[in-house]
Amino acid sequence: MTGAKPWLDRCTTSARLRGRRSAMRVQDIMTRQLETCRADDSLWLAARKMWDHDLGALPVLGGDGRVTSVLTDRDIAMAAYLRGKPLGEVKVSDAMSRRLVTVQPTEPIRIAEDRMRSEQVHRIPVVNEVGSLEGMVTLNDLAHHLQTPASREGLEPAEVARTLSAISSPRTGPSGCAPA
Repeated sequence: MTGAKPWLDRCTTSARLRGRRSAMRVQDIMTRQLETCRADDSLWLAARKMWDHDLGALPVLGGDGRVTSVLTDRDIAMAAYLRGKPLGEVKVSDAMSRRLVTVQPTEPIRIAEDRMRSEQVHRIPVVNEVGSLEGMVTLNDLAHHLQTPASREGLEPAEVARTLSAISSPRTGPSGCAPA
């Protein structure tokens, strides 16, 4: 018999689909040990934590212990520039982002990568079903995940490159124009 073997095609397709269902999850690559801050902390304290632990961002926790925002080193720099006050006099709540993008630990890493690209963020807090912080997944985590071919499951290098490009593109300003 010449031609395709339908039973073989079905088996191959089934194996591919099973592979997708068992794709690596966010919990497999996320950072679990995190430094955090609170909205009423000073920017000085947050900057000190970032410096001491070589971090570019801190999850901001609310009074109930749930993540409410992410404070980045850029947020601190811009607040210092725009407010003209010592960092000890400015609260985290005055500088933190007002939007929060999260992912759950059981979601495929592809979902985290897609959210990073669409929201132009370098890192996403990982929260459980009740909103408690469990970790952080970063663009660095995705890059490290791609270093060995055996661990690339569920993620393509070209997709991560496109994500880096999207994250690095200027956002539009309030008038719809890119910042000068």
